[in-house]
Amino acid sequence: MPREQQDAEAALRKLGQRVRAGHAKQHPISDQSLETVRATVREEWELEQKAKSAQKPAPPSKSRDHKPEDPGLER
Repeated sequence: MPREQQDAEAALRKLGQRVRAGHAKQHPISDQSLETVRATVREEWELEQKAKSAQKPAPPSKSRDHKPEDPGLER
């Protein structure tokens, strides 16, 4: 019985692939639609990157003139 179920699942997968391939052939995606999606995804990605960089605290700036204190002066 499990063998029949596996064969049926494989047949359904193959049928699904053929249906999707046929649909893609009859209804191709236009370049304009693809460009619209790319632009939208790019905008969302940029917004996410700005949000991530705003959440991170800025690293402390190191001054070139700053000299460490001499521990011997405290005595």
